[in-house]
Amino acid sequence: MRRFLRGALRPRLAACAVLTVVVLAAPAQARPGTMHLMGGGTATFSQLAVNVVINPSGSASGSFECLMAGRSAFVLPPFGLAHSMIVHATPTAASVAGSVVTFTGPGRLTMDGTQKVDPIHVSVTVDVAAQSFELTVVEVGPMGPEQMLSGKLALR
Repeated sequence: MRRFLRGALRPRLAACAVLTVVVLAAPAQARPGTMHLMGGGTATFSQLAVNVVINPSGSASGSFECLMAGRSAFVLPPFGLAHSMIVHATPTAASVAGSVVTFTGPGRLTMDGTQKVDPIHVSVTVDVAAQSFELTVVEVGPMGPEQMLSGKLALR
């Protein structure tokens, strides 16, 4: 009888061990409904980097960086700038409608490397399907729509 039990239990124990290894090795899954907007590159007149996690509750976290300098010199004079404008933002709220993500949050604006406006408030609309976005600094105004020229924006 003892030999029978050992023989019958061995395959079951092996199956349990395999199952345990598979479950423990599986990557942790994001909470259901959580989305991740990521990517960056060069756009019509700026360079950007986006890393935003959008929770089902509408809260958001992550970072947004947009640099307008050099190749975007033509957009700077209306703002009274000669060299650069950099927007750093921390998304706090976001929504997703199809391929369009809109997020808002506080940030900091650095102009020509020395002038800093802190805090500012930003609103960014990204259309992943069209590979386009528009940044609005509430205290300054909209920067205008841009098309991605290199790099990529993705929503997962």
